[in-house]
Amino acid sequence: MCGRYVIADIHEFSERMTNRPILDLPVLIDGSFGPTWNAAPSRILPVLVESPDETHLAVTGMRWGLVPRWTKPGERPKVAPINARAETLTQKPMFRSLVKRNRCIVPANGFYEWKKEGSGKQPYYIHLRDEPMMFFAGLYDEATREDGSPLQTYTIITTDANQAMIDLHDRMPAIIAPDDVEHWLSRSETDFGELEYLLQPVPDDAIDVYAVSKEVNSPSSDTPDLIEPLEDVE
Repeated sequence: MCGRYVIADIHEFSERMTNRPILDLPVLIDGSFGPTWNAAPSRILPVLVESPDETHLAVTGMRWGLVPRWTKPGERPKVAPINARAETLTQKPMFRSLVKRNRCIVPANGFYEWKKEGSGKQPYYIHLRDEPMMFFAGLYDEATREDGSPLQTYTIITTDANQAMIDLHDRMPAIIAPDDVEHWLSRSETDFGELEYLLQPVPDDAIDVYAVSKEVNSPSSDTPDLIEPLEDVE
């Protein structure tokens, strides 16, 4: 699964997406979304989508934890999943229609996973070895708030863990290669069968995994030193 992640270097958006402009990037940079080293569910976080006219990509803020569109305004949803399993997307009513046109990319510099060690859990940080950013495959939906305003929320798609992190968890985010981001986001592509191949675990040697401070266990902890490697793990 993916329950916490890092999005600290937001300028990487423009450097990674070169085929089409990201229209709303200045909105992101001006402080609407600051960097976070401990992004947690229910927070408003930056998400990348294709514009309705398919001319550009756009950054927008969405709440992490999918609230389905059929949720009544002001009603507390029974579930708000932060993750969705790649292999069952077309089977679940909550996700089945979203895979056609409501696909998004969740940018991250890395993510955390926990391993049970002794009487507690040790957090680990996972990031790509040769790329500064990860692009998680995601789905989003739009419900209605009690005041009538739109509520956009998202979930991160997960796939089988690769061998590099299987000791931590049997799932990991589905990471889209930079060259495939626009294919995943394309509103013109409505056949999910043409996209499923993108939702595979990255190669074992593509990621680095190392232990970090247990300070990350608290969602209120949010400083750059959270991703510093521990020299000794008890």
